[in-house]
Amino acid sequence: MICNGIDTDQLAAFAGMVTSGPDAGIVSAHVRTRWEESYRTHAAAEGFEFGSDRFPRSITLAADRPQVFGGTDCGPAPGELLLAALGSCVAQTFIEAAAMTGVRVDRLEIATEGHVDLRGNAGVEGVRPGLTRIHLDVEVACDADAEMTDALLADAVRRSPIADSLAAGVQVGASVRQPHLA
Repeated sequence: MICNGIDTDQLAAFAGMVTSGPDAGIVSAHVRTRWEESYRTHAAAEGFEFGSDRFPRSITLAADRPQVFGGTDCGPAPGELLLAALGSCVAQTFIEAAAMTGVRVDRLEIATEGHVDLRGNAGVEGVRPGLTRIHLDVEVACDADAEMTDALLADAVRRSPIADSLAAGVQVGASVRQPHLA
């Protein structure tokens, strides 16, 4: 059955596959970011690994800072991309949950607002450089009552990988390598 553009039979089969064992749902995503100039960067989604399969991708986007913060305004700022990732992930998870429960959605829009204290990015001791709070304002037109849409939203936020990563924190590691110059 197709609901909200999603093949619910295919989704159910996929859910069964990824929940069949502790490692069955592990996906590794690969993105390469290249600095271009000033604050402008270019990121490319190179693909992901799912089980023993590799799925190449070639999706790209630019990021920059607004002019008021020293950039050239050639793309969204990294924080805006993070908010877009959260809003997109919650929207996709909401639509998926709605489809699986037979709720038809005509329109879904999520306004995501994040707050950051830029003093942390400027190196002020004791001030976090990251977002301090995020709020999602969801507007949905669907054939479910308010209680059901509240439950769908709560479920979408609970099951969103991006929301979970932000709320619970994720281990971030970094290493550097320098190519040998000839």
